[in-house]
Amino acid sequence: MYDYMQALQEKFFSDAAYAERRQEIKAIRCKLSHTLDKQRRKQLLQLVDAESQLREDMTLDSFITGFRLACGIGSELGKDNWYSYAKDVEQRLRDAFDERRDG
Repeated sequence: MYDYMQALQEKFFSDAAYAERRQEIKAIRCKLSHTLDKQRRKQLLQLVDAESQLREDMTLDSFITGFRLACGIGSELGKDNWYSYAKDVEQRLRDAFDERRDG
């Protein structure tokens, strides 16, 4: 199921909108890594990789949550007995009318 959701996300999510921002981040990382020694550069790359993975995981989880919400809403709308405020008010008015007429 996880793979299916990942495929759906890839189909409907456009990464092109973030290409410019990714290039900017890459340039900053490159500039910063040239100023660091080998050990610090390795730590920086580990940090950046961990953050990137976290963002990807959060994005997919957010997509899955939105998909589940949409499925739930679709399911509710497909039911014949879903709640309608207008019908509820109408029913209360009928009940009140019947009480006065019978009472």
